[in-house]
Amino acid sequence: MLMSDSATAQQQATAPPRGFACNINGIPSEKRAHYRQLVEALLQAITERRELSDGYSFRVDNEHLTTDQLVEWVNLERQCCPFFGFEILWEPENGPVWLQLTGSQGVKDFIRDEFGFR
Repeated sequence: MLMSDSATAQQQATAPPRGFACNINGIPSEKRAHYRQLVEALLQAITERRELSDGYSFRVDNEHLTTDQLVEWVNLERQCCPFFGFEILWEPENGPVWLQLTGSQGVKDFIRDEFGFR
């Protein structure tokens, strides 16, 4: 049965926020151990976090995680958590590197749980 545009819009407006769940199977099995190493390195490399309206921004210490490794982590993370938006910012004059994780409503709670902070 086809719904009118206004009925479809009303249904979408009242629908609950989309749930978040990582699918580790999105990462090829031969890359999962390396992925876990990158996750641990990233968690150790975060020196500051800033709350955004739709996620978080993390300052990343490149002595614990190189920018090449950060990009590699993003590429793997995209395969298991496609609901994240990613942005890596390199500040001018060799300033800090920032990783931004964003998404739809509810993603901040998911990030807090996954990264283990409150």
